[in-house]
Amino acid sequence: MNEGIEQQVEQYRQQSAQSGFSGSAIVDINPASGIIRLKIKTIPPESIQQFITNYINIIVMSLNTVNINVKIHVTEEEKHD
Repeated sequence: MNEGIEQQVEQYRQQSAQSGFSGSAIVDINPASGIIRLKIKTIPPESIQQFITNYINIIVMSLNTVNINVKIHVTEEEKHD
C-alpha cells in the first residue's frame, strides 16, 4: 500500500476511535462460486444499521468501477409479537 493511502487510513481510524466507534468483522468467502459473506458488529451496537447502509454504498461504487452491475436485496427484519 502506498504511504499516502496508509496515512489516510490511519487518520480515519483515529477519527473513528475518537468518536467512540469500533467493531469487528468476519469475512467468509468462496472464490469458486463468487460468494462473499460479511458479518459486522459495531460498538456502539445501535450504529450498525447506519454503518451497513453507508458501507453498502462503498461496495456498490467499488463494483461499478469495474463494470459490475449491482442489485441489492434487503432482508426485512422479522416482527415478533
